[in-house]
Amino acid sequence: MNTVNIRPLPGERRVNYSAGWFVPVDEVTGMPPALPLRVFLDIHDGQGWVPTGIEPAITLSGAITYPGLGRCHNPAAAAPTRYRARFESEAYLAVGRAHQDGEEFLAYPFDGTTPPAVAASRVTVSLAPAVGYPFPGHLPVLYGQVSTAAGEPVPDVLVSATVGPPVLRTPQTAQTLTGPGGAFALPLRWAPAGPAITVTATDYRHVPNRTGQLSVQLPGALGRNQQIVIR
Repeated sequence: MNTVNIRPLPGERRVNYSAGWFVPVDEVTGMPPALPLRVFLDIHDGQGWVPTGIEPAITLSGAITYPGLGRCHNPAAAAPTRYRARFESEAYLAVGRAHQDGEEFLAYPFDGTTPPAVAASRVTVSLAPAVGYPFPGHLPVLYGQVSTAAGEPVPDVLVSATVGPPVLRTPQTAQTLTGPGGAFALPLRWAPAGPAITVTATDYRHVPNRTGQLSVQLPGALGRNQQIVIR
């Protein structure tokens, strides 16, 4: 699969006629992703998801859009179509994958004179760093793996750590996901040295949800591969 071809639209106004409107954000930098990101569009055929091969258009501000979806000759007689956008990268993991494989949306019918019944809503796609992310050298990063009690690695698990008072006046939360092999890389730019920090892993895809926790102390925990078992 190739990286998304960037085709800037002539103006943001056309986004209003796009069924999907996604704004990817690198959670490490708070900026649009500087590393390669692939976007795949699937359609639901009533039984399951089928790849469409349709590439998005990218606005001048970096939003990912699909302005052609839903266009038809007779919007009044047509029904909305269900789609989803999947975001994949060697460096990023879309945080939404903790709950489902992609961002789902409906494409409402429209034509040259009739706009869609529902305008597109802006959706921020938070991109957490994968293990392969090129972290800056000064940033403390906790590496580890999430597995079941039987030792099976678990992908798409949300890994997070929050520190608040009295250690930090304003609570700060770091989060990431586990990759296909259950591995994770959790940046802790605000974490103090010394006090214990609780790292929580939550598998939202399992019913009921499974969780696990690990207590770590910086900087010693940074030099080891941490293991979190979920139950």
